[in-house]
Amino acid sequence: MKKKNTIIIVMGVVILILVAVIGVFIFSTINNNDEQKENKNAKTELQKQGFTIKENETKSIKLVDYENNELTMKIPEGWKVETAGTGMFYALKVYDPQDERNQIFTILKAQPFLKNQQSKDVWKNYSNINSSYKLISDAVILQNPTVEGFYTKFPEYINYAKKAEPLYSTFAFPELNDFKKLEEFPANSSMKSFAMDDKLLRATFKTDEGKEGEGFFMASVVDFGDINMYGTDISYYMIYNIMGITAVKDEMIDYKDILTNSLKTLEFKDSFVQKTIDDGNEETKRALALNAQMQAAYDSYNQAWENRQTSYDITSQKYSDATLGYERVYDTETGDIYKAYNGFTEDYSGSRYEPVTDNMYTEAVTGYIER
Repeated sequence: MKKKNTIIIVMGVVILILVAVIGVFIFSTINNNDEQKENKNAKTELQKQGFTIKENETKSIKLVDYENNELTMKIPEGWKVETAGTGMFYALKVYDPQDERNQIFTILKAQPFLKNQQSKDVWKNYSNINSSYKLISDAVILQNPTVEGFYTKFPEYINYAKKAEPLYSTFAFPELNDFKKLEEFPANSSMKSFAMDDKLLRATFKTDEGKEGEGFFMASVVDFGDINMYGTDISYYMIYNIMGITAVKDEMIDYKDILTNSLKTLEFKDSFVQKTIDDGNEETKRALALNAQMQAAYDSYNQAWENRQTSYDITSQKYSDATLGYERVYDTETGDIYKAYNGFTEDYSGSRYEPVTDNMYTEAVTGYIER
């Protein structure tokens, strides 16, 4: 009798679980159908009035697997990958071939950066005696040894690096001209305890063609030491953890998740890390915590995004809309935000689409309303 009761109880529990699972499935299906129905109704309402909705291209971007001898990661489908350098001077760039301002880049280490003109003069004198010192004497002067100072000098460093390192000669370094810091945040990188400056910057820049971009940029500035010669410190700075995510100006709102989610998947292979351990100094060991650094970068970017001054975004997005001939509206039933042509709210007859509030300028755009 007890055995029979036990069987009945077990069967009852199984039935309850099945009912619950079926219920969740049905509820989920109904919700999905309702959402699809709402979107269809929204499009139908606009179509009846002669409007069309064009989806924001970022909504269809998928991450796909990428692998080479040094690393694995997921990159936006259709994007290109370039690499250059070896060991601690390895460089990587993942970019949109339609517009290279949409990109992820990292350079593990850059050096040397001289401290002042006096130091450069000493090295030039040495190079006149021994040509092997010429590479150091030609190095960029980093008068302001900060992350901002480094990125301000980045175009100069590119010119130097391409001449000094043959493996960089054809590498398409990011074009970061007219670098202007908007905000700065703590980076919490693996080099923090060694670095003179270790920050994450939000900044704008221009390409060589003058096209505007925006992004978040990390780096750690490390002082090699104090080597006094003729009353001058001729040692230099080294820059570690050079990393950035960038997009077309005013489009970081749409690309941020794509870029950070891709960066988070970047994982250097153990064989590459082991091969790169060369001089065994503490800075190198810290810098070689590469995969932990990728997670720290992902966390830092997201935290900075949450803590950014949204007033800049609001002002910049409004200016962009006015310049490009858009007015921004949102679907009052779904919350989706759209860029519509200027004059849409006058042509549109209905109450579903309303002008956005200021805080909505800080949210991603779902698509475009055209006529």
